[in-house]
Amino acid sequence: MRINQKIISNLISQLLFTTSIGLTANSALAFGISLENIDFSNFDGSGFQPEPTTGQLDSDDWAISGFSDGDLNFGDTQITTNDFARGSNNGAVTQGGIYSFDVGSNNPTLGVQPIALDFTPGTMTLRLTNDTGITITDLEISYSVYVYNDQNRSNSFNFFYSNDNVSYTPEASLNLTSVEAADMTPSWDINLRNTTLTGLNISSGNNFYLQWQGADVSGSGSRDQFALDDITFKAVPFNFSPSLGFLVVGSIWLISFLYKQYQLKN
Repeated sequence: MRINQKIISNLISQLLFTTSIGLTANSALAFGISLENIDFSNFDGSGFQPEPTTGQLDSDDWAISGFSDGDLNFGDTQITTNDFARGSNNGAVTQGGIYSFDVGSNNPTLGVQPIALDFTPGTMTLRLTNDTGITITDLEISYSVYVYNDQNRSNSFNFFYSNDNVSYTPEASLNLTSVEAADMTPSWDINLRNTTLTGLNISSGNNFYLQWQGADVSGSGSRDQFALDDITFKAVPFNFSPSLGFLVVGSIWLISFLYKQYQLKN
């Protein structure tokens, strides 16, 4: 049987290309893909805008709702001294709004002071974009929430996620509720949170939304302060089947063998 040399060469090239893609994807799966690490080290509480200056946060990434001064939608500008730009503080505040709280050792965070008309209920939403070039199915997420428990009231700071910024799914394992009874000597108390969101289908180029929701739970009077920090993500793309890899490698071996037989006969 005579086999066309050009056809065989093309098949080998195509299979080698397919295998290269498959092994690359499989390699990425083993370690995941580091997307982001947000520590708010440059945030000084001076507001939000699409092209932020030093000390501000990017409103293309962040949206905030539930404040008496209105909502901050994605792409909005809020840089005046209002609910969205309360500046820097160590924590013992009473005026509602968004702050850069220093939780200790010059560690700025994205902080909020809830009051009757601010963040009760309210949301902080972070928008991510999948720019990996492949579909993400799992997302490992971790973050820290600091609580300054100086008031006899309990508030929640819970986590949700969404594909469309409309319908949100709660992740109960990350729920946090501050203690109602105030500490005798208040200080920033850290609460570490981490989980893996599974069964996702975030196509390349699509957005994904992480949201923290605040609300009153129990007690009366003023409310504790909350601070978000050290948000990290590790995305996992679609699974690459090992059996597919063996099939491709086996096909390469077979066609290589046939090609060598062809060369010996010609």
